[in-house]
Amino acid sequence: MRKSLLFIAFIFTAFHTKAQVLGGQNTYDFLSLSPSARVTGLGGMNVGILDHDLSIQLTNPAALNPQMHRQVTFGTTVYPGRNNFGNLAYGHQFKKVPGTFGFGLQYMAYGKFKETDEMANVIGNFNAGEMNLYAGYGYQFGKIFSAGVNAKLIYSQLAQWSSVGMATDLAVMINDTAHHVTASLVAKNVGAQFKPYTKGNREQLPFDLQAGLSFGFKGVPFRIHTTFHHLHTWDIRYNNPADEEGTNLFTDTTETKKKKYIADKLFRHVIIGIEFNIKKIVRLDIAYNHYRQQELRLTTRRGAPGLSFGLGIHIRQFDFSYGLQPLAQGQTLNHFTLSVNTAGFVKQVKAPKQTK
Repeated sequence: MRKSLLFIAFIFTAFHTKAQVLGGQNTYDFLSLSPSARVTGLGGMNVGILDHDLSIQLTNPAALNPQMHRQVTFGTTVYPGRNNFGNLAYGHQFKKVPGTFGFGLQYMAYGKFKETDEMANVIGNFNAGEMNLYAGYGYQFGKIFSAGVNAKLIYSQLAQWSSVGMATDLAVMINDTAHHVTASLVAKNVGAQFKPYTKGNREQLPFDLQAGLSFGFKGVPFRIHTTFHHLHTWDIRYNNPADEEGTNLFTDTTETKKKKYIADKLFRHVIIGIEFNIKKIVRLDIAYNHYRQQELRLTTRRGAPGLSFGLGIHIRQFDFSYGLQPLAQGQTLNHFTLSVNTAGFVKQVKAPKQTK
């Protein structure tokens, strides 16, 4: 186990030197989207959930556990521009193999586009889409520890250009039920593009090093979630040249003293959320994502794109989740996820006792 942890630590350190500022620097960016409505309601990223919810496998494979056995989950959302994003997964625990497996398909359908020439004449149509076929494994050991891994096969088709890549997620988790504390460390999308869209032009995958801490209190029906993302890159703030300019009475513009934006750079890595759980039937989520708030806010119009909300209902073997995320220009993102524990439909028949 020490060797495994050292190997994971080595992977984290190796990718620390390959950091890139966010925004158009990677391929397969759909891998960074929230895979479920519950995660959307908790800010779009979360690695601190550990319960029956199979839809969190893509956020943290170390959370795979026996409660997800024979569970099927499907989530979908439509982004502005009618881009349809979805995730379908199935969890299973094999009798002779310790641990829990998860299998799924993640996809992004961009729809149909008009193809034009350089003179804007329509010459045809083309489609674009991407998908991620994945399998994961999670294993619990030592009462409070667990580790997990996802393996991903990625395919992208953009008009006549196509690309193939492979990636993996590596995760470790500590779940201290006695103190109601859960902590996780996850390296996402460690991999490479094997077949680039154009020969000789390989692009980087959207690697992300995330950590999460969630904690609750005995007898209190809510849990606080804190997620830290892009820990391998300190400055993920967009450097807007307009922020360094001002005006005076004598000239149109003048250079101002360059600000360091230390607090802004720090909190862009942090997502804070609270999940209320009412009698283990109803979940209410609210979160604030400072990075999203700063990137989507408009100086000419007030809004709250950094906030997100979620609602979950768990009845017997059914679990329904809804996530709402405000966007810019009055747009909103609606995310739906339905999970069904198919093992609940199978009645367990006790074998008759043998007589001596």
